[in-house]
Amino acid sequence: MIKNATRMLRLSLLGLTLSLLPGALFAAEPAGDSAVSEEDAQFQLWLDELYQEAKERGISEQTLKQAFSEITPPVKRIIKTDRNQAEVVQTYDSYLSARLTDWKFATGRKLMAENAEVLNQVAQKYGVQPRFLVGIWGMETNYGTYPIKEPIFNVLATLAYDKRRGPYFRKQFLAALDMLDSGFPTYAELKSSWAGAMGQSQFMPDSYQQYAVDFDGDGKRDIWNTKADVFASIANYFKPRGWRDDQTWGRPVQLPEGGEQSLPAEQAAGLTPDADCKRFKSLGVWRDLRDWQKLGVRRADGSDLPNVSIPAALVLADKGDNKGYIVYRNFCTIMSFNPSFKYALSIGLLSDELK
Repeated sequence: MIKNATRMLRLSLLGLTLSLLPGALFAAEPAGDSAVSEEDAQFQLWLDELYQEAKERGISEQTLKQAFSEITPPVKRIIKTDRNQAEVVQTYDSYLSARLTDWKFATGRKLMAENAEVLNQVAQKYGVQPRFLVGIWGMETNYGTYPIKEPIFNVLATLAYDKRRGPYFRKQFLAALDMLDSGFPTYAELKSSWAGAMGQSQFMPDSYQQYAVDFDGDGKRDIWNTKADVFASIANYFKPRGWRDDQTWGRPVQLPEGGEQSLPAEQAAGLTPDADCKRFKSLGVWRDLRDWQKLGVRRADGSDLPNVSIPAALVLADKGDNKGYIVYRNFCTIMSFNPSFKYALSIGLLSDELK
């Protein structure tokens, strides 16, 4: 009884204060429609708390007014998309076929050539091969051509209020406020994907703060309009995650006779992947590449695997199709960008086409 009475009191008080809040949900409500659903009222209470937290962080009144002016009640379309991501619901075959297109291959090769000078400069500084930088660029935004139009603060508020990954997106919301308050990017540039990722490299706000680079030296870390900054920011994200420019990502392979069922599942003795790989437990067992050769795994054309001693894991595609991919430690770095086998494979396979 006391709990219910307290909640009713809070909702009653809310009705007196809504009009005072920047971007209040019901400020533009038609005259005469005074009924506010409890669901919307609870969201507004939560939004008020978020506003106060941002204000206590020292965010300016102008920034708060801009950011909170675009926030609506939670967008169901965004929540539905978050629960039905292609990396989860699509098969390997359908996912990779939809993304590894002739247009993406041809366009990527053309842009590799056009931007060779700056790509090589970035590669020399950060130790990340150009084909992987262009691969991320191509897969994230079709080489900067995909329209990124979602209002970022509305997206992040929706996902922060949602219970699935609320704390993570609340952190992103506050990071985006810090960005806007710094003077760059502008409010007009702060658009995002449905998940709150920004710019041609699709960085989340906290990743932008940590890894975005002003490679052309114009005073702006511009992943929206400056290719040099886009490439360098991706490379700067990869570098501290153990990327090795003397290795590739992996390769498609043929499985031995008997297919995936013929391969042992136990961990190879004495072989432990590094920390960046170890955290992706779903990669399963790691073996010396020569041991995979002994088990009958071969390149996609049937020839022997490279005769080198490096840790490697086996990613199996759709169950029963007997397709596989041997992957190396660089695959783990790609997974840190998006922790999905399908996504990381798409980057690796696209980079092979761009060599």
